[in-house]
Amino acid sequence: MSLIDFNGCGQVMARYNSWQNRVLLDLCDQIDDVARKQDRGMFFGSIHATLNHILYIDQRILTLLNGDNPGAFTPEIILADDFATLRRLRLETDAAIETIATIDAPSWQNKTRTLADVTGKIRDVPLQVFFLQMFNHQTHHRSQITSELHKMGFDYGVTGMPFTPDMPI
Repeated sequence: MSLIDFNGCGQVMARYNSWQNRVLLDLCDQIDDVARKQDRGMFFGSIHATLNHILYIDQRILTLLNGDNPGAFTPEIILADDFATLRRLRLETDAAIETIATIDAPSWQNKTRTLADVTGKIRDVPLQVFFLQMFNHQTHHRSQITSELHKMGFDYGVTGMPFTPDMPI
């Protein structure tokens, strides 16, 4: 296998991300709405709210990468109250992530976003960092959900990136 550059890495991450989200959605589809929306003491309370939060952040980052302003940050927003809509939006967003990862010479890679960090320092952050953060953020919150599913007796299965079906490399 040859070495990969940032674009190749992005394609790998996008494909892996889509696969892991499909696995997670399939598991969540096996529990009822009450169980998905039950407050489990997670950072966003429930599995459903956590899935919504992941989707919300992904859509905000895609908005940035597409050159638009995502507007004010509202961390606990619910984009979809029902699981069928949430699943559809997740799959559509994953397709959009895969699409933006496969663009040849995407202009967003040469841009930055000015923001204040947690200490208040103003910084120009490359959009490439937001792209990477999108995957890191998803992994962080998916692990919270899979932990809850494990407690419920569900086996999440293989999560190794090298085992991603149809890897684009």
